[in-house]
Amino acid sequence: MSLGVSAAKTLRKLKELKFTHVLMIPDSESRLLYEVLEKETSIELITPCREGESIAIAAGLWTGGCNPLIVIQNTGLMEAGDSLRGCGMGPRVPLRMIVGWRGYGGAISNKLPIDSAYTYTEPLINGWGIPFWHLMKDDDLEVIEKMNKTAEETSMPAAVITGYTFKE
Repeated sequence: MSLGVSAAKTLRKLKELKFTHVLMIPDSESRLLYEVLEKETSIELITPCREGESIAIAAGLWTGGCNPLIVIQNTGLMEAGDSLRGCGMGPRVPLRMIVGWRGYGGAISNKLPIDSAYTYTEPLINGWGIPFWHLMKDDDLEVIEKMNKTAEETSMPAAVITGYTFKE
């Protein structure tokens, strides 16, 4: 079983679901997804300065009738908590997120010390009451559709968490 999700297959799923914008600050795990999005003309790639901006910009885009997706690392999600509360949870904006689970690989291989970002990711998302699914391999790509549908039906944020680097 090959772990990690193909950036190209992820892009196809995003196009299928008609995402209009992707907001992301690229990191080592999302670099390949960033590279395929940078070349794609049907989805606008926006690179904010801070993760909290991603949340606010996505909420504004959704208010304007667009279908944005936020790609954010777990540490960035922690930084963006107030924006998520104020621009997503409070006003009931169906923010869609792919959350990179930094520290996952080391934690499951028992590499010490365990990155605290790994430790707090699921409890934090659960604490906010955000439904989420795991996106760990290509066979899991349908969870993006479940996340998208759940956000639409509840008019609340929903997420998928990926524990591995995107692959080619």
